[in-house]
Amino acid sequence: MKHNLTPRSDRPRLFFEPGGTERLREKLSMPEGRAMADRLLHDAGLMLRIPPQPRKVEGRRMLSASRTVLYRINTLGIVFFLTGDRRYAERAVAEALHAANYSDWHPEHFLDTAEMTLAVAIALDWFGALLTPEETDQLTQAILDKGLLPSCSGGQWWIKGTNNWNQVCHAGMTAGAIAVFECAPDFAREIIERAIDNVPRAMAVGYAPAGAYPEGPMYWAYGTEFNVALIAMLESAFGSDFGLAAQPGFDRTGDFLRATLTPSGRLFSYADSSTTRGISFALFWLMQRFQRPEWFTMAEQQLLSRYAKSRPVAVKGEGPRMTPLSLIYLQQPPSHVEPQLAYFSGAEAAVPIAVFRSAEKSGASYLGFKCGSPFISHGHMDAGSFFFEAKGVLWAADLGSESYHRLESRGVDLWNNRQHSGRWRIFRLGPASHNILLIDGEEQLVEGRAVITECRANRAVADLSTLYAGRALRVERRVALIGEAAVIHDRLAGLRSGSLVRFQFCTPAKAAVGKDGELTLSRSGCRVRLETSQPVEWEVTPEAALRGPDDSPNPGYSMVKFEFIAPPSGNMEYQVALTPLA
Repeated sequence: MKHNLTPRSDRPRLFFEPGGTERLREKLSMPEGRAMADRLLHDAGLMLRIPPQPRKVEGRRMLSASRTVLYRINTLGIVFFLTGDRRYAERAVAEALHAANYSDWHPEHFLDTAEMTLAVAIALDWFGALLTPEETDQLTQAILDKGLLPSCSGGQWWIKGTNNWNQVCHAGMTAGAIAVFECAPDFAREIIERAIDNVPRAMAVGYAPAGAYPEGPMYWAYGTEFNVALIAMLESAFGSDFGLAAQPGFDRTGDFLRATLTPSGRLFSYADSSTTRGISFALFWLMQRFQRPEWFTMAEQQLLSRYAKSRPVAVKGEGPRMTPLSLIYLQQPPSHVEPQLAYFSGAEAAVPIAVFRSAEKSGASYLGFKCGSPFISHGHMDAGSFFFEAKGVLWAADLGSESYHRLESRGVDLWNNRQHSGRWRIFRLGPASHNILLIDGEEQLVEGRAVITECRANRAVADLSTLYAGRALRVERRVALIGEAAVIHDRLAGLRSGSLVRFQFCTPAKAAVGKDGELTLSRSGCRVRLETSQPVEWEVTPEAALRGPDDSPNPGYSMVKFEFIAPPSGNMEYQVALTPLA
């Protein structure tokens, strides 16, 4: 489909509407804007004293170098527009020119190329008036030769992909095309048309129907920040988003981000996810675009305050590279936000989740329930897993992601998510660390899928049967938040007589089994009692006894479990309640 692609002639036109740099300074009148600007000024001051980032490839990736360059150029550029001090612009130009002289931008791992293209495109667009003709030519040629042209070589699967690579790579290429548009207009139009036509493929999987991102909260930040960057650049350069923001679920994805942040500021860290997150440039844009100020919750304000107050002693290799752009879209926090006590992704979501809170305040109970399939991009063997926080303490945890480079360097078949692959032998990724049920110690079937069949105000029901096909005819897990307590209720039918069924969960708390056989968890001066519907024998195993030689340590964590032998009827049912104590 052809679109009217003629960008406005004045610059900067990446992220800034006409007059946008002047409006940026108006953000300093808000306490939040002033605090963020002070942090950026601090970081930019450090950058004035360090040399440009060298080209550095670590294993399969040059991504750290690309992200460092993007972090510096975004930070220095925003500070330049705030202060008018040319030192910051000149330092950003020096960073971009140095990157332009790299032998290449590592197209073998195209995320590296995409992020570097975005960085150099921003430098060319934002600081073009300060460049000599020779410098302009150098940056323009680098974008064409090391960014855009390699994207047109064969084998670029991400062009029509459905995960974060699609969003990140198309955003980087579009930025480059807008920056060099006047030098190669026909080629630039092809690159931008390609993005407009193909990014909806990833958005359809990533956000429909209610905004839940299948690759987990951390990859929401990656894919969505670049998806938002793409739309923001199209709007600032062409005055249109070409229908991208209207893709199903995109206007609700802020609800997902809000749902996956616990009352204490942890992440519901399923799939390849970190356990914490920082402030999100994309969320500020989404709040403005869809008029949803309630996404600026107290938890988000605390994240912003934490970022603004921190003062790194050195520039990190992978700093919060998109965070400086947040200041462009920052708004005044609302005076009142209605609580979000429940969130349901919809049964049709690629990875259905449900979240329940007892209240939206510090110390409230939080229960997360994750379904879907292990056979998903960045998926873990965690379908049917639960996640529980109460009194500000994490009781049932998900350890999140592992180090990609470290595992790859050890020869782990990390990106093969077929049954019995090496990926599932990694403690954090496979069944051994997740809060699931197991039958005869066997893996879940990777092509199975847990579906949430019912979700009400404080409870959800999921059909897990296809994950255990051949071992049981029917497997159902119900979760509920009753007051402050999490209740997990499993029903199984059609088991083989004598099969061993295990209930397990991962906890950072100290677990103690009393004389009455009851299990109590304790941590940070708080306690949780576990009550079961029938007598069980609890076992507590330190994670060190479970992880293998390729696994990262998880100090302080253990796996808690009990097991039942299936009766001749093949039917089994039990309930576990995790009750916080006063």
